Amino acid sequence: MSDKPIVFTTTHRVRFSELDIYEHVSTAYYGTYYVDHRMQALRERFGWDFAAIAALPFMVWVKRMEIDFVRPVAADQEFAITSFVRSFEGPYAAIECRMTDKAGQDLSRCLMTVVRIDKGTLRPAPWKPEEIALFYERDEA
Repeated sequence: MSDKPIVFTTTHRVRFSELDIYEHVSTAYYGTYYVDHRMQALRERFGWDFAAIAALPFMVWVKRMEIDFVRPVAADQEFAITSFVRSFEGPYAAIECRMTDKAGQDLSRCLMTVVRIDKGTLRPAPWKPEEIALFYERDEA
């Protein structure tokens, strides 16, 4: 396994309903953007749609999100979100996320901590090596 994490990228456009009275994205939507980004990326990269996720022997829950708001995001603005798994530790995975504008400037950053839950026990359980390997580039050697 390579030590180079796979970087997921998705693009988005601000919708009218996400704006506050100052025509900036309301802070409540940032968490939604980051979670939806991860789910969209998993679907695109691994084919993990809702049915595929339901068939997995584990569930993943977002335990914590730390969001840094760098610049306001305005009406109808296009932006990209990138993310990668920074580390795995027992049942936890630390996911580093960035929201950037078209020029590549940071709009916000997020550190998301997710926990792997075993469906049989409904308890946190360590990530298995084959699960961890999915999130890293494959060695071409």
